[in-house]
Amino acid sequence: MGLFIGCTAVFVYLFTLIYFDYIRCVQENMFVDWDVKTITAGDYTVSFDINVGVYEKFLEKYYDPANPISENN
Repeated sequence: MGLFIGCTAVFVYLFTLIYFDYIRCVQENMFVDWDVKTITAGDYTVSFDINVGVYEKFLEKYYDPANPISENN
């Protein structure tokens, strides 16, 4: 009888261990799927400070008023 209880306990332990690992993997995949579905341009936006001299040089040399993409507010 003791052998049966011991085998049952080991089986329950291993089943629980595998089940929790399975749930962890499923949740990890669901998170990756959610992250891919909710990607925005803000994830790739970089903001940095420039001084006034650099901006004035940009306006003088590179800014084209005919092109709406050259300065994006």
